[in-house]
Amino acid sequence: MRGGQLGWPAPRIMLWWASLLATSLAAGCKTDPPPQPTRVFGLYAVWFEGSNDGNRARVDTFLDCLLEGSNFNRFFRGEARVEPRGSWALPRPGRKLDRDELAEAWLLPAIDRGDLPAAPPDETPLYLVFGGHPDLWVGSCGRNGTVTVDGRTAGFGIVRNGAECWPVGDMLRTETQIAAHEIVETVDRVLGYGTCAAGGSCRGKAICEDRCDTFTGLQCPGAPTGTYTGCDGGRVDGWLVQKLTYAGRDRSRCDECAGCDFTIEACPPEAPDCGRMSAP
Repeated sequence: MRGGQLGWPAPRIMLWWASLLATSLAAGCKTDPPPQPTRVFGLYAVWFEGSNDGNRARVDTFLDCLLEGSNFNRFFRGEARVEPRGSWALPRPGRKLDRDELAEAWLLPAIDRGDLPAAPPDETPLYLVFGGHPDLWVGSCGRNGTVTVDGRTAGFGIVRNGAECWPVGDMLRTETQIAAHEIVETVDRVLGYGTCAAGGSCRGKAICEDRCDTFTGLQCPGAPTGTYTGCDGGRVDGWLVQKLTYAGRDRSRCDECAGCDFTIEACPPEAPDCGRMSAP
């Protein structure tokens, strides 16, 4: 430096400061990407008309309790919300269907005929089918999958309510437990997660310790009392449901006995609308 002049000419200093200021402003103006909107699933409960549909009205009451009177939707952490759309009894197919042909041979034709409403474009339909022998063959007491309806993905779950799925001779107990189970895992399937959140990974398997603790009662108004769990003679008050585990959303962890970290509970008096809140 000589003659009192800086080593950098003044214009270079100004350019440097301008660049630094612009970088700082850009950094300060960065914002997180906006949160994704909650995906709405409309739940359509479907029965085989005149076949194992004696509990339809009570199951409708249970589904309203589960989806609008409990914390159930908070399990999805704002990614999804399931809303009840009602129940329908459709004519029986005339032959026994297996789960792989159920949607194509029975559900989709019913939608085309207008016997089952088409879902609006701003929601993902979830068809929950209740049925058993002689109308439906499923290798277990519940199954779920996806199907394309009007060019978009829909979920469908099956609640097998034949006598082979009544561990204590109580069909209603099985219908509520398996229904909640299949709703959770169908939503997770559509969202791209693994499908064991309500499965044996939450202590439901015989190899897990304290396996009967997974069964709990959802105590909304009108729910039964003294419901058999079907596990070691246990009973609970309320509609029978299972605890859930986020570990089951990881496909690689379906064979684990993970901890149950979400319990479905009725909304408390101080927050009667907790069922309408999607996020924790």
